[in-house]
Amino acid sequence: MTDHADPETRAKSLLIEDRALVEACLGGDTEAWETLILRYQRLIYSIPIRVGFSPVDAADIFQSVCLKLFQKLSTLRKQEKISSWLMTTTTRECWRIVEKRRRETQPSVYDDDYENDIVNQLASVEPLADQQRIAFERQQAVREAVEALSERCRSLITLLFYSKEEPGYADIARLMKLPLNSIGPTRARCLQKLKRILEGKI
Repeated sequence: MTDHADPETRAKSLLIEDRALVEACLGGDTEAWETLILRYQRLIYSIPIRVGFSPVDAADIFQSVCLKLFQKLSTLRKQEKISSWLMTTTTRECWRIVEKRRRETQPSVYDDDYENDIVNQLASVEPLADQQRIAFERQQAVREAVEALSERCRSLITLLFYSKEEPGYADIARLMKLPLNSIGPTRARCLQKLKRILEGKI
């Protein structure tokens, strides 16, 4: 599934349970694979970025984890808990990168302090604490729920809660081309829809 998919199709795809999605992937469904990667790409990226890897390194780690997922997909025992497998695999891949650099004879492209910081951060997340794992999974559930909303609600929620600029209602009304007095009621309806999607998931 691509970003150009219509909102209804995108929402339905993102609501497919992991187990069914994995089974579709194993059946050779390329769209299911794209949907699976889209669903978890932020989760995978968040781990190397959180511990201090550069965006370039994070992209390399992301590619490696996706390759491992593709290779191991048929052997996953708990397909409905794929997020846990991805977090553990991504963290291990971060460790692998650090160890690989230490074995290399050529000078490191980063100084010792940079790598020491990464090692210290990794030590605090491997193995991932239950509390942190739950937090990651909740964040992922919220992201999926937002993606499952209608285009209008998705845009509104993104502007309200994910925008760095923190726009006011007047800015949002202008950006979304809506009456100013409709933003509050629309916000309430969208949050109610989001709550219904998230019931039983967090």
